[in-house]
Amino acid sequence: MMRTLHWYVLRELIRVFFMVSVALTVILAFGGTFRPLTKEGLSLIQLLWVLLDLIPAMLAYSIPLSALFAAVIVYWRLATDNEFTGARAGGVGYASLVMPALWLGVLVGGFDLLFVGYVVPSFLERTQQAIQMDFASLLLHNVGERQPFQFGKIVIYANQAYPVPVPADDQPAPGISRRIIQLRALAATPLKNGRPTAVILAKAANVIIDEDSLTNQVRVGVQLNDGTAFDPKSFRQMHGTIRYLPPDGKPFIIGSVITNRPKFMDFRKLTALYAHPNSYGPIRQLRQRLEAKRRLANIGQWYSTHAKSPLIFKRRSGYVVVRYAHHLTDANGNFVMNGAGGSVHLALFRHHRLVAEYLAAAASLVPVDTSGHIRAALKLTAPIRVRDPNINRIYHAGPPAIVISSINIAPTALHHVGKARPSIVPIAALLATIAHKIAYLRRQILSEFNSRISFAFSCIVLVILGAALGILLQGRNPLAVFVVGVVPAMVLVLLINTGRGVVMRNSGSPWSGLALIWMGNIIILVIDFVVYQRLFKQ
Repeated sequence: MMRTLHWYVLRELIRVFFMVSVALTVILAFGGTFRPLTKEGLSLIQLLWVLLDLIPAMLAYSIPLSALFAAVIVYWRLATDNEFTGARAGGVGYASLVMPALWLGVLVGGFDLLFVGYVVPSFLERTQQAIQMDFASLLLHNVGERQPFQFGKIVIYANQAYPVPVPADDQPAPGISRRIIQLRALAATPLKNGRPTAVILAKAANVIIDEDSLTNQVRVGVQLNDGTAFDPKSFRQMHGTIRYLPPDGKPFIIGSVITNRPKFMDFRKLTALYAHPNSYGPIRQLRQRLEAKRRLANIGQWYSTHAKSPLIFKRRSGYVVVRYAHHLTDANGNFVMNGAGGSVHLALFRHHRLVAEYLAAAASLVPVDTSGHIRAALKLTAPIRVRDPNINRIYHAGPPAIVISSINIAPTALHHVGKARPSIVPIAALLATIAHKIAYLRRQILSEFNSRISFAFSCIVLVILGAALGILLQGRNPLAVFVVGVVPAMVLVLLINTGRGVVMRNSGSPWSGLALIWMGNIIILVIDFVVYQRLFKQ
């Protein structure tokens, strides 16, 4: 008899739970498509794919409320129809009557933990891919709406944008889809720490977009037609003609935003990332910058102890000879050379033939690529005087700025680069930044683990609360009963989100934020204790 009663109540709970969860999940999924529809300019087919991918993700967040609603409605109906009164007359206690609710809570709690921990991240990643992989459509949409478009660390404005066919002799490798978008009246702004470093103008530009479905990456390169860079503060010309963005001609690599955020990683990846934080993308990039800074610092030390005037820097098509220079390394890792006699003399050779000579107040070697061969751009500081040895022997006034690219600044005698002194300011600052990023990452991972487990555990305490409220408030409006149960649930969700924010903002101990994450469940457990004390007294 007891088993029959339990299965009867459990079947009712599961039936109502499925109906409510399906309806609530669809509503939440439609709400999740609002931003992609209004901001990203997706097509109808893309929007349908986003909706289908959002349904499993939203299911994990609709489960607790659906379980609470099912418990309230089923137990309220059984109590109002006096079915529980008959069971009580047969000697069945309230503790036995609420057992099916406890089973449902454990079942949906485990299911929700599995979903939030492993299933939801993969579907959210697919949602991001559906938006990200159609990079060309997003660019066309933003330009058509007269909105700026940002990718990587650059913001692009344009008057017109339209696709052009890919030339037959410029087809990509197999597995890569290439599209070319032509922009008219381009203005681009590279950003550093959120601030513009230059304003680049061009009559036209071709944006070459390579979408690699195997690596889930989009590679974007911009070919400029007579591009010119200006200082955003004074609008003075900064460089000569710019052909590419980035200037070194290498494309921007845009990986999945999801895969670089702990919020969208499953438990297995989070555990591995907590143990090995240096594998995290942003921290790995900082490590690479740190190694590059160390290499540059050691090269500077080598020049200080070994190099004598003249200094010879190799280029792809020749070399540059610098005379009368005292060099030093500034805080940004650049080599600044000041003239010993008032000016720095530079001789530019191409294929062992002298083609130009310059006199400048100073010259700066700014590293632009330190991943392999250390290359830099040689920037001359005004006043600049220029002489063409093939024409005359007289120096004449030169332009306000001259940039000589593709300078190899790694000395050939320096075969091994050891670790530079940590006391060097840029290296010490990077070490402190990396330590801060690792601590922040680990706090994020702790908040993710605890918030997901707390969210899944809430299914149990909410279902138990709903069962008791349904019995105690029998005969009343069921929606009013549900609202009474929803208020603690909303407080629980608010505390979990607040705790996550506290964990990530607090640079000290994460325990205060973790306590807030679990405070909602503790409050509902206290409410459960009070409610069941009242129930068992009846």
